[in-house]
Amino acid sequence: MKKILACLLACLLAAGLAGCSGGGGSEKGEYYLYYLNREMNQLVREPYEPAGQTPEELCLELAKATEGEAEREDCMGLLPEDVSIESVRFTEEGILNLDMSGSYEDMSTSREILVRAGLVRTFLQVEQVSKIRILVEGLPLRNSQNEEVGLLDNDSFVENSGKEINTYENATMTLYFANESGDGLTAEQRNIYYSTNVPLERVVVEQLVKGPAQAGHYAVLPPELKILSVTVSEGICYVNFDETFVNPPLDIEPEITIYAIANSLAETCHVSRVQFSVNGKSDVMFRDAMSLDRLYEENTRLILEE
Repeated sequence: MKKILACLLACLLAAGLAGCSGGGGSEKGEYYLYYLNREMNQLVREPYEPAGQTPEELCLELAKATEGEAEREDCMGLLPEDVSIESVRFTEEGILNLDMSGSYEDMSTSREILVRAGLVRTFLQVEQVSKIRILVEGLPLRNSQNEEVGLLDNDSFVENSGKEINTYENATMTLYFANESGDGLTAEQRNIYYSTNVPLERVVVEQLVKGPAQAGHYAVLPPELKILSVTVSEGICYVNFDETFVNPPLDIEPEITIYAIANSLAETCHVSRVQFSVNGKSDVMFRDAMSLDRLYEENTRLILEE
C-alpha cells in the first residue's frame, strides 16, 4: 500500500483520468467489497459505503479495504495475509494496473482465479476504470500454462456473485458418459433448471457426478466425489476436486473420465479448455496415467455413434 498514493496521483495527472469513458461503474452508486467463503470456492459480496469521492480516492480506499479481513464469521479476506497490492497505476485508456506482491503467485490455482475475479469486480466499480491488468512485482500475471492473462473485465468471469439468488434458468445439456466397455463416450441430453447463483459449468460437473440416466450409459465419476470449485476465466474452466478424483473406483479408461468432463463442458458451456486440480494442486497424476498439469480440449474421437 505504501506505493499506491504516489503512483495514483502521478498517473492520474498524466493520463487525465477524469475525462476517460469507463466500462465499469457501480450500480446506482452502490459499492461492494468481495470476500471468500470459508470453503474458498465462492465469492461473497457485502455492501460498502466509501468515503472517497474522486476516482483516485475511491481506488485508494478500495485497495486498502481489499487487504482487510472480513467481518462475517463465515467469510475470509479476499487476499491472503501475505499478499498485498503494491501499487495502482492508470493509463490514458482507463486501464487500471494492479501490481501485486510476489507472494500472490503462491496461491493455489483455484483460489487465485477467485481472487482475480474479486479484484476485477472491486475496481471496475469505479466508473473511470474500464479494464484491469494484474501484475506481480511489475511483470504481467501468467496462468498455469505460462500465458499472459492480459486485460480483464466483468465479461472475463462466469462465477456468479449471488445477486440473483432466486432466479432460475433452463439449460439443455449434452453430457458424456462411458459405454459398457469403458473405452468410449456416449452422449446424453438433459434438461435442467438451475439457480443462476451457480455457474452453469458447475451444474454440468455436478450432473456428471450424479451419473447417467439412460440404460447403457455408465458413470465417469464416483458419486462420493466432492467438487471444491468450478470457475471460468478467458475460456478456460478450472475444475477443482478433492482427492477422490485421483484414483476413482471405476472400471473405465483414464482418458474417458477426463474427456467426458472436457467434452461436456465444451458442448454445453462453450468452454475451450479445462484445467483440473486436486485440492488446489495441478502437479499430480490422474490414475498414474494422465498429468493434470496441462489444459485439456474437447476430444471427439472418443465419442461413439448411437
